Amino acid sequence: MRNLTKILILLPILFFACKNKTDKNENTNEMKTDFISRIHKTDYETDSYKLLGKTDYKKHLTDFNQINWSDEYWKEYRDLTFNFPDLEVLDEKNGKYLSISMAPNTDDTFQFSIGLGNHKENASGEIPTRTVKLYGTESENKELPKKLIQLIFDRNYEQIENELNKLFLLDEIEDLYINQ
Repeated sequence: MRNLTKILILLPILFFACKNKTDKNENTNEMKTDFISRIHKTDYETDSYKLLGKTDYKKHLTDFNQINWSDEYWKEYRDLTFNFPDLEVLDEKNGKYLSISMAPNTDDTFQFSIGLGNHKENASGEIPTRTVKLYGTESENKELPKKLIQLIFDRNYEQIENELNKLFLLDEIEDLYINQ
């Protein structure tokens, strides 16, 4: 009977100790990803970004939703500065990145602009080589950018390219990589 009492006392202690250790391991692994995000805000110098660090789908989507895209667009449009916000996520595993910004559409609407680029680190520590294709969505609808965010975290580049091929190609450019 004494051994049974000891087991009944120790069992909950062991259970909670193991559970607590598992919870801590899950939390530390949560942000261990191969994705890094950065942001350009309207008050930053042109082409200058702030690194946001490691990210995952949930965090990046939250960052996307925290930008008031419409207010930011119309402020820049009225001021004739056109220094629109840009949110970018880089897949370090294969050097692909997705950027979401905005551009004029009509006199009274804007559109999301989507960039899919290649980021190549240089061995000598020089600024990375980057090329990006920019597409116009012709829409203020946030659903396509959100869908593309999901696809990049799924590493479904074939589907991203299928979606982008439905859009208007604005330009293909060399992209600067400047961080604050």
